[in-house]
Amino acid sequence: MKYVGSRFEGRRMPLDVLPDLPAFRDLLVSYIKEAWLEAHDDRERVPKGFVKSLKFDLVGIDDGSAVPVIEWDQDNAQRQLPDFKDEMEILVEAAYDKAVALIGGSADATVGERLAPVELRALNTFGSSLLPDERIEFVGRDDAQGNVVFLDAERRKRLLTRGRDSYEARFDSVGKLLGSNVDETGTDGLVIVSTAEHGTLRLSLAPDRVKDEFDGKIDADVQFRLMIELDRADRFRSVSEVLEIDLINTKVVADLQRCRDRIGVLASLSDGWHDGAGKRPTPEAVAVGLRLLARNPRLAGSYRIFPTHAGGLLFEFPQGGWDYSIEIAPGGQGEIYGVESAGDGEMETGVLDVDSEAFQRMFDQAAGGRW
Repeated sequence: MKYVGSRFEGRRMPLDVLPDLPAFRDLLVSYIKEAWLEAHDDRERVPKGFVKSLKFDLVGIDDGSAVPVIEWDQDNAQRQLPDFKDEMEILVEAAYDKAVALIGGSADATVGERLAPVELRALNTFGSSLLPDERIEFVGRDDAQGNVVFLDAERRKRLLTRGRDSYEARFDSVGKLLGSNVDETGTDGLVIVSTAEHGTLRLSLAPDRVKDEFDGKIDADVQFRLMIELDRADRFRSVSEVLEIDLINTKVVADLQRCRDRIGVLASLSDGWHDGAGKRPTPEAVAVGLRLLARNPRLAGSYRIFPTHAGGLLFEFPQGGWDYSIEIAPGGQGEIYGVESAGDGEMETGVLDVDSEAFQRMFDQAAGGRW
């Protein structure tokens, strides 16, 4: 596998993509177990030590963007299954071919069978952190059109919605704590959060965390990372998993309020605010600006926010050796520009829907991570 994109240059592997590797391994193991049982139809289950024999290790990262070097530990396989080692070599290779064929099929948006549950679980993680300009290439493996097989965000969505009307995606944002509860048995905890993007969400959480961290904190600002279910049109359906949720510290809360107040002042401008020119920011631009604040609260202290002559908003902030500008159009669309502070690097997203996965991923890249 080869990770392609600016984040992976110089053999870098961001930590948020590392869960890809065990997810891909789990997919291979499921294929291998299935193939072994088909070849041994007199057996109802795999032999003892079967899964332990399939030990894969990350032993390095090669050049060429970032190429994680993953090795199957064949010595371990010999110890675990001495009678099946040669057969396992064949099955491992066949499983890899099957996984690549599955991903290669995503190039065609019009065909494809519904994913099996194990494939769905793997792809809910594998590739979930890819940004719009990134992909995972399977070097040396070509699709039906003769192009190298690869997975990107769009192809991943195609796979996950095969035969289904929904898929899972990661959702990072902030909200207000509306309430918390631990049931009478003390086994189930719940926090209720208000969000700008998806309304009120009920999030399951360990009872101890509910009591120790959220009890009595009504109206506190919280930041969270969730896996959510979306339909084909990217409309919210449900929360699948709570990955992270935390109260925001007091400085960040103060910075957020400063930014909200600034947007409120700009929203009250009159047309002609700049020497007779300049339109007041539209309600659409103001609403998107407030949602943008929620996207990454820790940046609030760096934001400088200005009105645009057309009736939009402009966010400027430095981050990671770059100077970024996010222009929100009067209709609510967004565009990100970036210039390297001490170099010649430049980036530009083009106009995007600010609530789209493409914009959110590019914003996360500019922000240098969620928190």
